[in-house]
Amino acid sequence: MKRYIIYVLVLFTSLCIISCDDEILDVDPVDTFTDAAVWNDLALAESYLNTSYTKIKAEAEKGSRFASLSEEIFQMHTYGTENVRQGYLSSDNSSFGWEDDMWNPWDYFYGAIKDVNLFLENIKEVPTPSSGDDIWKNDLIGQGHFLRAYFYFQLYSLYGRVPLISQVYPLDTKEFTETRASLEDVASFIVTECDSAANLLPLEYSNAKNFGRATKGAALMLKGRTLLFAASPLYDKNYPDQIKWQKAADANKAVLDLHKYSLQSISNSDEYASLFLDSKNPEIIFEKLYDKKYVAGSNNVFLHQAPCGTGNGFQGWGTLQPTHNVVSKFQMSDGSKYIPNKNTEKPWDNRDLRLHATIFVDGDNWGFGDDNREIEFFVSGEAEVDPGKDSREGPSWWNATQTGYGLKKFLDPNYDNFGTNANTTPWIYMRLAEVYLNYAECLIELHKNPEALIYINLVRERSLLPPAEGVDIRAEYEYERQIELLFEGQRWFDIRRWKQAEEIYKTPIEGINIKKFKDGSKTYELKSEAIETRNFYAPKNYWMPIPRSELRKAPQLDATPYE
Repeated sequence: MKRYIIYVLVLFTSLCIISCDDEILDVDPVDTFTDAAVWNDLALAESYLNTSYTKIKAEAEKGSRFASLSEEIFQMHTYGTENVRQGYLSSDNSSFGWEDDMWNPWDYFYGAIKDVNLFLENIKEVPTPSSGDDIWKNDLIGQGHFLRAYFYFQLYSLYGRVPLISQVYPLDTKEFTETRASLEDVASFIVTECDSAANLLPLEYSNAKNFGRATKGAALMLKGRTLLFAASPLYDKNYPDQIKWQKAADANKAVLDLHKYSLQSISNSDEYASLFLDSKNPEIIFEKLYDKKYVAGSNNVFLHQAPCGTGNGFQGWGTLQPTHNVVSKFQMSDGSKYIPNKNTEKPWDNRDLRLHATIFVDGDNWGFGDDNREIEFFVSGEAEVDPGKDSREGPSWWNATQTGYGLKKFLDPNYDNFGTNANTTPWIYMRLAEVYLNYAECLIELHKNPEALIYINLVRERSLLPPAEGVDIRAEYEYERQIELLFEGQRWFDIRRWKQAEEIYKTPIEGINIKKFKDGSKTYELKSEAIETRNFYAPKNYWMPIPRSELRKAPQLDATPYE
């Protein structure tokens, strides 16, 4: 017998693919099993695979988010993100957040890959005595390939060149000889895994209890995302390579050709905000689901996003604060550029509806039930005017916003924050709007601007904006990509793969001062001093460093570019 003991976590309500109604993957719990038992029973093999889904970390679970590494978010409680934000990165200082997948992603994702490798090594030998077991088994194999591809993509997106390991080393292995593969080989490996997954996975599952598992669409979208990265300036030393961009275009188009997903129409900001609360939104391709009793993990968006003042739905830590840099980018509702006014009227009126759907501004209403009230980010403009309840001068000053804004996206207004049930709002990893934008970027790089405009405008017009005209299609595309995918953890990876981070980090993080006067009027002024200045000291900071501890364990690994 191999020298492994398999610990199977099959209390399925603890899995990331559990539904909000506690029905998904509902089976009886079991205990601990040896490998011989697990690989002789398809249900146990499935439960072993299910633990790998829990390794996919949602931004909703984190205090340290990738959005704070871009100009989108000022993270007041830094939680380790300063290593990127201030350019402190080195092999001796390699973490960029407190969460497992940011503190040491090298160790974290290779641990996840090891588990999937063990599954894929053994699953083919599991017997299938009953009718339909072969289909079930192939689904599981497809999910294994998807998960391995997903974990390798996380490493690829951070480190670029990584060792490609598709086997499990026995416990008595004395020497590890693997070296870092080339960027091209890593991308090719991920693409092959996605193809293997797509060939085995269904477009959707007939059994509702499988809702949340990877599907053919998820595998194809991950392939398209990988090839988009592979063709981008940071990843392709021969950029622009038309062959690579065509492959990326074809891969993203393959998702569209499934004709499975659709954009849900909206008529206002509230309806746009609700798109991110509905696990059955027809746009979703892959998501993480939570159960009502916290055992599937904690969705912590209220803790880190909600305004800090009193009230049901408040009492947040104010960790994640949208910057004035990003708020000022939102266009007017007629599609024109926002130009700051003379501080005599609300600067957020008549803007792209996604602003009010994703960002709290002073005067918004928020709170559950009877606790619904006006959010007050203002300070005293003169004597005898009390500061706002949620301001830096108010009763909750220690967690109040420094930028003048709060993060609203992903918060469910119908969630009872004082109740006993967990927040079951899903986290959406993949959705159709991103595929449209990925495909549009490929078409721009292939000089097919008229066709690219079609897909940019599918996203744009869903938000009730007039169509982009293609006058400066790259700028129009980048606007739509940032605003549509705002706070979803994409922006930092985009400015890295486009090699724009050095320039963007030169601009200080800005906030706004809101002052209220006795007559009820308010003024809105840019703060005279920056909220934060950031540093991007060297081009090597585009890549994350391999931790020194890992280099010591495997000295044959080169530390490039942190030699």
